[in-house]
Amino acid sequence: MHRKLIRPLFPWLILLPLLILLLYSLTASLRAPISPSPRPKKISASLTCDLFKGQWNRDPNRRPIYDETCPFHRNAWNCLRNQRDNMGSINSWKWVPQTCDLPQIDPFRFLDLMRNRNIGFVGDSLNENFVTSFLCSLRVADLGAKKWKRKGAWKGAYFPNFNVTVAYHRAVLLAKYKWQPKYSASGDQSQSEGVYRVDVDIPADDWANITNFYDVLVFNTGHWWGYDKFPKETPLVFYRAGRPILPALEMLDGLKLVLKHMVSHIQKEIPRKTIKFWRLQSPRHFYGGEWNQNGSCLFNEPLQESQTFGLIQATMG
Repeated sequence: MHRKLIRPLFPWLILLPLLILLLYSLTASLRAPISPSPRPKKISASLTCDLFKGQWNRDPNRRPIYDETCPFHRNAWNCLRNQRDNMGSINSWKWVPQTCDLPQIDPFRFLDLMRNRNIGFVGDSLNENFVTSFLCSLRVADLGAKKWKRKGAWKGAYFPNFNVTVAYHRAVLLAKYKWQPKYSASGDQSQSEGVYRVDVDIPADDWANITNFYDVLVFNTGHWWGYDKFPKETPLVFYRAGRPILPALEMLDGLKLVLKHMVSHIQKEIPRKTIKFWRLQSPRHFYGGEWNQNGSCLFNEPLQESQTFGLIQATMG
């Protein structure tokens, strides 16, 4: 990714959605009365503390609060059930801020603070993977949680004991895009030649109709804006107001224009009372190929900041 858009801030990127939702839930509790929590705990993280300055520490006693039976995992991605190597070591890492305490999430307290509210995530697999873990964590407080896939959601859950819905909407570019095949002189449609049309001013169908449902929304995009996803032989071609943009935009310029229009749409169509967050991109870390070409993630330790920028840059070619 371009240096102006993506900075090597990896140590806190993967914590951002959980931290901002925790802070929102704390402030939301001041605005609306709630019933007593089944397991009240004092939250020691101060709203004035900089949670993003710290380091990863290993805690050999640290374990996930959920197990391999969580129904919200895809089977192939259930590292606990599939007994991925070194899971004990991977799960032992925790983020420790420099000047304050960051406790592990209390799903009972979180859901109680978010009672009668809905949380939505929109974007690519970075948000999807977080949502999967988030749903499994929250399910500890409500074993009656049910899968929820309405309003265009790719996956989600409803927690009946708290009347809370958490869902993910898959929109890898945020904007609407579709395959536009090339036609021969005789009118035959090609299966392999063509372009991907991106309407920079139209949100993807998966989240176009959620404007009044969610109380909190977390957006992201990033990893699909690369030539590994859209090779130059089948490029992204950008449209605005139904017409191709000329001269044709390079991918990075297209990303900037999509973000401009999506932000405008969010500000115009989504109510002001809805809390909105933007999640930055995390670095890629595949070795030996891409994720769908026998690539593997070999890390057992968190990346250092000095390691991240090249990994993010790699997809832009």
